[in-house]
Amino acid sequence: MNSRPLIEVKGLKEYFDINMGFFRTKPLKAVDDVSFTINKGETLGLVGESGCGKTTVGRTILHLYKPTAGEIWYNGKLIKTKEDIHEFRKKATMVFQDPYSSLNPRMTVSDIVGEPLDVHHMCANKKEREERILELMGHVGLNSDHARRYAHEFSGGQRQRIGIARALAVEPKFIVCDEPVSAL
Repeated sequence: MNSRPLIEVKGLKEYFDINMGFFRTKPLKAVDDVSFTINKGETLGLVGESGCGKTTVGRTILHLYKPTAGEIWYNGKLIKTKEDIHEFRKKATMVFQDPYSSLNPRMTVSDIVGEPLDVHHMCANKKEREERILELMGHVGLNSDHARRYAHEFSGGQRQRIGIARALAVEPKFIVCDEPVSAL
């Protein structure tokens, strides 16, 4: 049995500079010294009031924000370099809270769900890509008629399903879910 944690976060800090005017900034401590471990098959829920840093923790783990300090380990490997981050994102993904702003309005559903497949070269050809996209859409309750439509043509719940299908495209081992069912 592998006792190595899937995710290990050590001393994570994420500070943002807040403009105070006249070229002065003040650090906003969005996340300050957070540590936890998640083993394979486990679920961790972060609970707190609005604005306490839950989303920032998730985004920082995935390196959507560069950590101010601390370490993020995946399966015993420190995630630090651009190459590490790229490899990690093949195995880790996020379902964003807001389906309205997380989907590109200029892309069809097929393009949105297929983008991770393209970025990580997961399909050998267009036929395989299209089959995989339709399979993912089916998993979240969307049908093939939806593939050529744009995100603005869907309800909030349907948009969230598109985001979930996109997240599942890479067959992730780790998913950060930021209030994933709030729009369903």
